[in-house]
Amino acid sequence: MIKKQIQILIAAGCILASCVKKESESTKVVQSDEQPGSECYSYTTEKDSAFLHIEVKSDSMITGDLEYRLFEKDRNRGKIDGKIHGDTLFASYKFMSEGVESTREVAFLKKGGNWVEGFGPAEDKNGTMFFSDRSKLDFTKGLVFRAAACP
Repeated sequence: MIKKQIQILIAAGCILASCVKKESESTKVVQSDEQPGSECYSYTTEKDSAFLHIEVKSDSMITGDLEYRLFEKDRNRGKIDGKIHGDTLFASYKFMSEGVESTREVAFLKKGGNWVEGFGPAEDKNGTMFFSDRSKLDFTKGLVFRAAACP
């Protein structure tokens, strides 16, 4: 009788050990299979539109696309490359407008599920426009990019 109880305990232990091992292995697979996120946002009015596509990489690094089609202004389209600091995205925006390539710093504040573009004093450093004082960025009058389907 004792021999049978020991066999049952050993069998139960083996089953429990195999379940724990399988759970551990599946957790490892999920962690290693995590993919960066792809997010799209748009701004539209009667005459204006803009589109923001963000690819979130590891450590809050981002890349993506940004395009502006504003009424009575030159259309510009290009790539962004930057980093998310807390709730704010700072990126370098390299774009083409009227056949001329330019680079400027852009900033977006995450509000709810939207990104609001910020503006502030900027200065030219070697042909690239940078915010001269990030603490003076104003996000109250910027374009509001709302979540949208990615093309």
